[in-house]
Amino acid sequence: MNKILLFGAISLLALSCSSSNDENTVDNSDPTTQNVVLPVKVTNDGVTMKVNYNGTKIINLTSTNSPGFRIEFTYTDDYITNIKNYYNNILDTSIDYSYSSGRLATAVNKEYSDSGTIQATVTYTYTYVSTTQINVKKQAILGPNTNYTMNNVYTYNNNGNMVSSTGTGTGITSGNSVNYTQTGTYVHTNQNYAFKNVKGLDKLIFNGDTDDNISILFSNIKNSLGIFKSSIVSTTAGGTGNVFLNYKYTTTFNSSGYPSVENRQELDASGNPTATPQEQFIYEYNYQ
Repeated sequence: MNKILLFGAISLLALSCSSSNDENTVDNSDPTTQNVVLPVKVTNDGVTMKVNYNGTKIINLTSTNSPGFRIEFTYTDDYITNIKNYYNNILDTSIDYSYSSGRLATAVNKEYSDSGTIQATVTYTYTYVSTTQINVKKQAILGPNTNYTMNNVYTYNNNGNMVSSTGTGTGITSGNSVNYTQTGTYVHTNQNYAFKNVKGLDKLIFNGDTDDNISILFSNIKNSLGIFKSSIVSTTAGGTGNVFLNYKYTTTFNSSGYPSVENRQELDASGNPTATPQEQFIYEYNYQ
């Protein structure tokens, strides 16, 4: 979670897809073993992550300079059932996925201390209302005196991309009661998302909030993001707080319609660029 850094929040990491030393692992320099476009390298702020596959199943992402930073994936058949994040070879977060009738039922995100103790657990439970709506219960246990429950509604367009999320919830922070209101809006381009063709990602749900660093990269996003805006308002007896995020993406796409260079600029509430330097992400693919 807060130690990881990749695409604005995650600093990636080398996997075992149930069998990380599997001799069938493909050499990404030979795209003839794959018949779809797949990213094989991602560079952010000078850090390059190599993406490895078994066919179209993602095996791992690992730093070319520091292999101790890695993300590992485990599959059961064609379903991703676990994603682990390592920071300096120490397990930082682990997400377990369960499925029902071919659809994602739960996602359980655990954050660990350096000694291996679970520090926080966030559980997402999904209820499918229609092709354009999913109801999501988010239950977070962040410490002995800090927890909350949010009930959200995710709304999708006909392309299968989430366009809005709304929700309310209650919780306890350091023993004090808190009420939450959350809103999010997402504008997508008509071009492809970089990881669109990875096996199993179409089942993982983009949660669209700041507590879930994984789903903003590895999920069922179909088209690249153009604008991301989110607000979480918390109200206590002592007052009101607001965590606001607003990003604009300016992307150059290759001839196949996949992002090659993506710049992400933070904006203020009025839509003006903040003093925070924009981030740049560079993608390389098996088919350029």
